[in-house]
Amino acid sequence: MTDQLLTSTQSRPSIGHADLPAIAAFYDICEQVDQFGHTTTLANLQRRLDHPPPGGTHQRQLWETPKGELVGLVALWLDNLTDAPTDVLESRVGILVHPDWRGAHLEAELLSWAEQQVREQAQAAQRPAQLCAGARADAPYYRAIYETAGYEMIRQFHTMARSLADPIPQPRLPSGFTSRPTHANEAAAWVEMFNESFVDHWHFTPMTLDRRQFRLTYPTYQPEFDWVVVAPDCTLAGFCGGAIDHEENTLTNRKEGWINILGTRRGYRRQGLARAMLLQGLHQLHRAGMETALLGVDSQNPNQAMGLYESAGFSVKKTHLTYQKILAEATGPQP
Repeated sequence: MTDQLLTSTQSRPSIGHADLPAIAAFYDICEQVDQFGHTTTLANLQRRLDHPPPGGTHQRQLWETPKGELVGLVALWLDNLTDAPTDVLESRVGILVHPDWRGAHLEAELLSWAEQQVREQAQAAQRPAQLCAGARADAPYYRAIYETAGYEMIRQFHTMARSLADPIPQPRLPSGFTSRPTHANEAAAWVEMFNESFVDHWHFTPMTLDRRQFRLTYPTYQPEFDWVVVAPDCTLAGFCGGAIDHEENTLTNRKEGWINILGTRRGYRRQGLARAMLLQGLHQLHRAGMETALLGVDSQNPNQAMGLYESAGFSVKKTHLTYQKILAEATGPQP
């Protein structure tokens, strides 16, 4: 692709549902080349648009040829400007370029657009700002987009997998502790438990009641995989959340389920609660007909989570890198 052809592209914001079929097709074209093993369906895009999460904004900017062919896409997430007004403005970006248009500087144009949006928001809010991005460790094309633009790799996250055909030990809770599905009327207590469980994690952002209620009412929420551990004094002491993406399993002809979240409240750790809940989650996925369990973990998790997962039969399947660039060093108008 020549620079002359590159100048013929035009950029515009997504107009919503009317753009979704073209965006879904665009994701599919890129996946055929990237082979990440992940599908983005039209139904999934429609759900995300119809049910936006609270706390922040999501923008999509499209790059098209004069004939209307979609050749570039930026997905940009920005924090809510009214939350913690003295904190750094956090933002996240995803860049996607049509395989036939890669390597002709369109990537730099997309990333520059995203950075300018964040700088303008930071200036208006008089806050420092940083932009984060992610890339697979085994995807040099995507890594180069950020590394050549001055982004620093600051964290590694692993996707771990375990065969559910292998024996799964029975979960053992300490005496007096019980496990059960959570329910909507204890959402506030669940939020308190979550925040006490993850407060020492990297980039911790407190869970809010509206975010929890959003999750409980999302169309694909599966309450049968959302469990808590209850201490003898009735305190919610730990939790495990799982999910099965039936749409993706159908498209990929796989039988995979996820352990999406696992945590133990401070004051209740080192008693085996996390292991028991993890094993219970694996049994639930196995009973649901899944063949493989997946989960994500911070490679520098402060509570030795990787050791727990490895001892339960998980191994690293792929690694994701998090990049960061400081866009506004201090509050106040930016040059």
